[in-house]
Amino acid sequence: MSDYAEFAPDPRVLVGGYIEADPAFAPRRPAKSVDEETFKSAMRSLAAGVVMVIARKGNRLWGLTISACCSISANPPRVLISLANEASCRDAILETRRFGLSVLRDDQKHLAELGAVPDAPKYVDAFCEDAGAEPPTTMIAGALVHLECAVERVFGVGDHTLLIGDVRAVVTPSREGGPLLYFDRTFHALGRGLT
Repeated sequence: MSDYAEFAPDPRVLVGGYIEADPAFAPRRPAKSVDEETFKSAMRSLAAGVVMVIARKGNRLWGLTISACCSISANPPRVLISLANEASCRDAILETRRFGLSVLRDDQKHLAELGAVPDAPKYVDAFCEDAGAEPPTTMIAGALVHLECAVERVFGVGDHTLLIGDVRAVVTPSREGGPLLYFDRTFHALGRGLT
């Protein structure tokens, strides 16, 4: 009597020696995706606060306007930002492993536009001030709040780089004014609160 007398193989797996018949081994087809323009149009419906990322490159401060920024942890305090792989300050951030985030006020549209100019270095030295925090922090003068961050992790996703920043200092100068918002390709001020 054979040691394999009770062995009963699944015929879908072994018939003809083709293991491909097992659904577990079937190749996965990528999910159908929407085209880039449809996706961008949909995302324009999501209002977001406007933030300027600040990075030091050599002896200059570079700024970049982004709306893809969010908190991801309070303990420890961490933020997530998303930068295009070609973003002007991306390499400086990856080299220094540091960046600042200044949340822009509703009267700082001109700075948001400067930081959004494509394919050009955006020097923001003239718009910055020493915030007097520890570690040494340079922020956009008049911003609602500024976070000084050290790069904790870096992920490549499609044509963007996701950076997780460990927040090392928070500077809150004053709460005068409201946030600058971006919605449907236009800058906005915050409207009245809903009750």
